Amino acid sequence: MKDIAKKSHTMYLLDKYQLQASKKFGQNFLIDLNTIKKIVETTHINQSTCVIEIGPGIGALSEQLSYHAGHVVCYEIDTRLKDVLNESLGEFENIEIIFQDFLTVDLKKVVEKYKQDYQDVCIVANLPYYITSDILEHIISSGAQLTSIHAMVQKEVAQKLTDTNYKSPLILMIESVGDISLDMLVSKNVFSPAPRVDSAIISIRIHKPYEPLLTPILKTSFTQKRKTIYNNLKGLFNEQTKNILEECHILENKRPEELAIEDYLNLTKYL
Repeated sequence: MKDIAKKSHTMYLLDKYQLQASKKFGQNFLIDLNTIKKIVETTHINQSTCVIEIGPGIGALSEQLSYHAGHVVCYEIDTRLKDVLNESLGEFENIEIIFQDFLTVDLKKVVEKYKQDYQDVCIVANLPYYITSDILEHIISSGAQLTSIHAMVQKEVAQKLTDTNYKSPLILMIESVGDISLDMLVSKNVFSPAPRVDSAIISIRIHKPYEPLLTPILKTSFTQKRKTIYNNLKGLFNEQTKNILEECHILENKRPEELAIEDYLNLTKYL
């Protein structure tokens, strides 16, 4: 089947297999072919790229990705979609579908495997709103040698992630490996069922490897945002906290969001 994203094709597949979007998995199916083509354009993928797609749904985005990428690996948690994906994507030789919870995937090992045959490996995903941060943190903290991450997220989340005045553990994790941009807005009206809010496409370009010790530092530092960095880090560094902050030239009364990513990377040296 071609042009899966056309509303008539989407409804045909859902009706044939008696499927409805799962609230449990936060599913909303894209039913606008032009929107999907624009999303693919933002990724700048080519035949030397292996794309890892999270949550292919019924395959609308997967199909368009396959026309540009050398290989597309789709991770889908919803086993109800096996038959429909077999019909919608079965004819595409460069698409591989794996039914597994992406949060259980050893991404570093997976990327190493595909880097043997492809110059670049990137991630493309239409992320469920309720688990956006968990998935992005899983990707970045994996240490996988990705070129980029392209994700559809809630518009408000995209605006926060790209706001230079806002700080969170996830934003600082992103800063530690590269840079982020908001590439396009996506209307809620191009989905079935339509979500309550609009979406946006963000791109994270990765230039540096992730420092794994950054995760516990950030999680501890932001335990209570209203507390000072000193009070939050006491649970990690104990009686050494004061000396460590002094050596890193960080004032004790600073709030977590007032520190730069360089400050947090310096703190990792003391773990």
